[in-house]
Amino acid sequence: MGYLSENCAFAPLTEQLHEALTGFDCQREPAIQDFFRNEAILNAKELMSKSYCFYKKDTMQAVAAFCVINTDISVDLIPKSTRNKLNRKIPYAKQRDHYPAVLIGQIAVFDDFAKYHLGDELMDSIRWWLRNVANLIAARYVVVDAVNNEKVLQFYARNQFWTVFKTEEDKRKANELEDGQPLLTRFMISDLK
Repeated sequence: MGYLSENCAFAPLTEQLHEALTGFDCQREPAIQDFFRNEAILNAKELMSKSYCFYKKDTMQAVAAFCVINTDISVDLIPKSTRNKLNRKIPYAKQRDHYPAVLIGQIAVFDDFAKYHLGDELMDSIRWWLRNVANLIAARYVVVDAVNNEKVLQFYARNQFWTVFKTEEDKRKANELEDGQPLLTRFMISDLK
């Protein structure tokens, strides 16, 4: 058992719940803070993404949140080595040009709870939830467009994600970016099976 399962409730981030909760503070990532404070509910209303939240039942304080978006992985747009890695686990008769996936669009452990180091537990909870509860629509893979920061990339690697493009140069080439142009994000995949 972990902190989230022992101390928190889990629910879709509805307008009513959002109004009742406090603590959507994420000073280290202002864009994530802004998303969960101001954009998550509108995105849900427009059917662009859906957000979920862990919160303390006794204090109604937001502990962690994430949003998910339906997407796919087009094998034509990824390097052959990654395509082979995806196809290797799929029976030949079921291999496709596009694989169903879920994109984790935003993910946060809010400031007052950062000291508990909940990131890995949150990711384990998300993966379990995607496999066992949220599987009304099939999705074999979960993907992220991770901030290109060594600590962030290590977090995802530790949680069974791998980069689609092995090097930054490979991603620049695939996206037709100029040499040396900084990459803000790295596309990463994890197999839910």
